[in-house]
Amino acid sequence: MTEYKKEISEKRKKYLEKFKDPRWQQLRLRVFERDRWACQKCFNTESTLNVHHRYYLKDKEPWEYQMEALITLCEECHNQEVELRPSYEQDLLFALREKFLAEEVRKIGIGFHMMPMLHMPEVIASVYQWALTDENIQRELIDRYFKHLKERNKKPKLIINK
Repeated sequence: MTEYKKEISEKRKKYLEKFKDPRWQQLRLRVFERDRWACQKCFNTESTLNVHHRYYLKDKEPWEYQMEALITLCEECHNQEVELRPSYEQDLLFALREKFLAEEVRKIGIGFHMMPMLHMPEVIASVYQWALTDENIQRELIDRYFKHLKERNKKPKLIINK
């Protein structure tokens, strides 16, 4: 094993030890209770459950995350998420680089950040895939956007006298 791999392995071991901390155990139970002791992807209630961090932040302990950053996944779904997400994120990053410039990526990111979750993430993702790949839907959305801009510009401006 190379020195680099040994160092990574040691860091991972130290991090995994943190999951024994009572603060993590308490937060973990709160996540399970919030998610009704079911995988939030496949809704399995029989398999071993894991609390998955949707993202990690540097210098943050596992128990210091907001509840929104944590989700209950069964062991199979958790393994899939851990294994597949990096390559899927790379695919998305490539698509963004291929089609958009930095300012456009920023606008997309803001849109996703501010997006209300009106349905399950799987449904939201499928709707976006459909909207992005269907030319008629894309044209309709663009037309509605330009109509919105036109209407916004028609509104009277508030003038404040100083």
